[in-house]
Amino acid sequence: MAVLDLRARVHAQRGELAEADRCWAAVQELSPGDAAAAEGRRTIARITAGRRRMRPLVRPGRAVLAAAAVTAVVLAGGAVVALGAAGRGAGAPASPVRADALAGRVAALEAALETERTALGRERAAVERERAELAAAEERRAAATDRLDAGLAAIAGRLSMPGVTVRRRSQDVYVRFDTGLFPRSADVSPRGRALLRGLGRRMAGMDVRITVVGHALPVPGGRTRGGSVVALGRALVAARHLAEGGGLPRTSFTLVSADQSDDPHRQPPRNRTVTLRITPQG
Repeated sequence: MAVLDLRARVHAQRGELAEADRCWAAVQELSPGDAAAAEGRRTIARITAGRRRMRPLVRPGRAVLAAAAVTAVVLAGGAVVALGAAGRGAGAPASPVRADALAGRVAALEAALETERTALGRERAAVERERAELAAAEERRAAATDRLDAGLAAIAGRLSMPGVTVRRRSQDVYVRFDTGLFPRSADVSPRGRALLRGLGRRMAGMDVRITVVGHALPVPGGRTRGGSVVALGRALVAARHLAEGGGLPRTSFTLVSADQSDDPHRQPPRNRTVTLRITPQG
């Protein structure tokens, strides 16, 4: 806008009113409320209208102009002012701006504008790169989520069998045995052994991480929080039967003891069991 305004003033100084009007019109397109551009265009319109009214008055032996010729256009407070040639009703301009000085200012502003445009282009390119990187990261996250969802659905479907409850969660598949597996201590029941081995066969060939969580009730007079040796022993026995059933290495399993307050059944047989957490690898 500053460059366009200076161009308009230079054209006005040179008497190129049409070009000046076009420049101020461009300023108004960028800033419709620009007062200086509006005043400049109004003044140009008045000057142009005055020129159209100029007609030669023919008398015998001489010709008289009906209006004084406009000889100079100067800038005052951002508006164009017309001065009469004969000087009637108009004082001499205090300090007319030289066209070459204005042209120099225009060139300087154009150079500054080009510098800003270049910097803006670099910033825009950086923003576009960052936007592209964020979009790519979002695509990778969405793809990873889809892979995890598909993997969890496949695990849940494969491990579903009579005697267990399989629940798909956000990050893993939870397996709970419907009955207690251990009548006492870490001695597994025949039905529990069959369930564990059958579930192990379904795990064969699966690329998963398996966490076996042993459960136990607190012993009277013992600790009531923080897990127990009995619970960890049940996890060890369950992992052994799962591994034998599916031909899996013992290193496929992570063994932990649940807190005594963590009861997967909430009813008898209380805590005489293990639960499993299965997560896809990667």
